Amino acid sequence: MKKIRAFAASMLLLLSLSFPALADTRALLVACSDFVSQMDLGAAISGNLHMIGSAFLSAGVGLGSLSIEDGTIGTQEALSAALHDAFDEAVEGDLSILYLCTHGILSSADDGQVYLLLGDGQTETPLGAQDLYDLVSGIQGEKLLIVDACYSGALIGRGMPRQGHLPGSRDAEPAFFSPFLADSSVHVLTSASGSESSWYYDSEGLSTGAVSYFASALSSGLGLYGAPEADLSGDGLVTLSELHRYLGVAVPSSSSQLLSTRADSLMLPVAKGAMLTRPLMGFSYGTSLLTADDPSLDFSFTVTRDAASVQYRLVDYADGAWDWNSARTFLDGGDDGSGALCPGRKQRTLSLDGLMPEEGGYLMLQVFSIVDEQVLLCSERLIAVQPQLKETALRLLCRGDLRRPGLEELPIDVALSVPAELTVSVFDAEGVLIRRLLASQLTRPSADGVTHLYWDGRDADGEAVAPGEYTIAAETRVGAARLKATAQTVVGGA
Repeated sequence: MKKIRAFAASMLLLLSLSFPALADTRALLVACSDFVSQMDLGAAISGNLHMIGSAFLSAGVGLGSLSIEDGTIGTQEALSAALHDAFDEAVEGDLSILYLCTHGILSSADDGQVYLLLGDGQTETPLGAQDLYDLVSGIQGEKLLIVDACYSGALIGRGMPRQGHLPGSRDAEPAFFSPFLADSSVHVLTSASGSESSWYYDSEGLSTGAVSYFASALSSGLGLYGAPEADLSGDGLVTLSELHRYLGVAVPSSSSQLLSTRADSLMLPVAKGAMLTRPLMGFSYGTSLLTADDPSLDFSFTVTRDAASVQYRLVDYADGAWDWNSARTFLDGGDDGSGALCPGRKQRTLSLDGLMPEEGGYLMLQVFSIVDEQVLLCSERLIAVQPQLKETALRLLCRGDLRRPGLEELPIDVALSVPAELTVSVFDAEGVLIRRLLASQLTRPSADGVTHLYWDGRDADGEAVAPGEYTIAAETRVGAARLKATAQTVVGGA
């Protein structure tokens, strides 16, 4: 895990508060902070446990169902014992959540694999995908693994550096097989793709310590500061699918990855009220896909403190990476031009006119509060600007056929040279919709300019489809033009 600024702070988990317990949901939160061979993270990631643990407490995951291991896990045996203590009483129908935050290390064999590094300051142990699966597979009921680490998507074969070797491709190697694919009771959510760092931030005086961008958005999405921001349907609930889609725009710095057969129906614990407060809360954004002729982002937020100021930071995505060093920072004018804001709801329109190149692209917006000289990140958003009058083509490529549905994945590459909202669907030979892989979802920046998707050969209900021919169809709109592309694949072929 990489950081922006060095900072060490103490962490206090709010375990003294009592909430009604959710008997069928348990959580184990693990942070590894001290290592032998890698940079120590110190107290930097303890804030993640504070925020996520607080959100779970507010959601009704009682003290007897919430376990914390902060810097105490250095071996697989220690992790196995913690998992046993946390989830031994789980039964079918229960949900067991493991959040694991640590270093992600790419294999020195240059095979695109990643290892999570367990560490307690005296002992450290690499943990591969098969090791992690073996540890959790015996837990009864549904298992949700949330992995917050650099390159963590490689654990499930997502965003691998060598795109020619992916699960499901004809030239795939056994080392790329994901053990999680065949077990529909295991769901894996990662903070980054297989080729990305997972960043964290800090702010001096921040009571929660330094936290990762991913953990901050995750806890906000589940309602740590009030209404759950990941509740995209507005029904007061958050599915795993909604959370993943929310993270796609709320964490611009890395691409959260998801492997799940029933993400649309798996319900997550949602906070029943604000557990923590910050000077700026309740962010609401308009569309994140802007056009070059009107590059204006509308958003609103609530100021909860007197004498609060707001700072904005814009980070460009250029040459395949976020350009942190050239980020532009400016202050909100405040209620009267002095920079200070009074408590209450604020409406803002941020114009990017002149800040984006004519060919469009991606930006990261970060919104900070400033109170008593303390700077605190309160919200982030991925912003995309679509250029005017640019001819573009939509291309779709399936990498081979899907020979073992439910046991491997078909990599799907969608190439589009400009930002857009993308829909990708799977149809059978009769043209019947089998599954939506994306539904009007904003594309993300990538080093190769390609949106990488994966289909495991299952339908919308999580069942393996029958052998036969299937069509993968992508469509989008660029300006007034509606673009489509299709590709054929065979499921169950020899």
